[in-house]
Amino acid sequence: MEKKEFLEKLARALAGQVSQTVIEENLRYYETYLSDEAAKGRKMHQILEELGEPRLLAKSIIDANGGGNSMAGIYEDESRGFEGSGSDRYQEEEEFARRRFRQFQIRGFWVMVLLIVVFCLFLMLVGTIIGGIFLLIRPIILPLLIIWLIYWIFRGPYSRC
Repeated sequence: MEKKEFLEKLARALAGQVSQTVIEENLRYYETYLSDEAAKGRKMHQILEELGEPRLLAKSIIDANGGGNSMAGIYEDESRGFEGSGSDRYQEEEEFARRRFRQFQIRGFWVMVLLIVVFCLFLMLVGTIIGGIFLLIRPIILPLLIIWLIYWIFRGPYSRC
């Protein structure tokens, strides 16, 4: 892998995850770093091997900047890309956004299913607790009702204290 390919892969991995400003800052940093290290006499493949895969590097950058915000940089000027901001890049970004939206929908569906299951379990727990309370006081309520009925009969339904 060459320097240009490394930077392009890094830019693609960061696209849509962090703001365009963060992408440009990191691309400038790594471009300068690679140039400085090459000027010291190191071979480019050694430097790139030391840095690792661009997508793993991008994950670290994304995590450090608040994590995969698909709306990051939405109001920034999209024409200020790294290289090749033509229709191919636009189509790639559009496909990425579509895939991400589908993932969100699936995630939203499973969250809804989980919430319904938790709600049903909560209702079952509350019903069990209330039913248990009634089972505990049932032996006490029947005698109390009988005593109240006897008192009501002897005292009269319409008499006042």
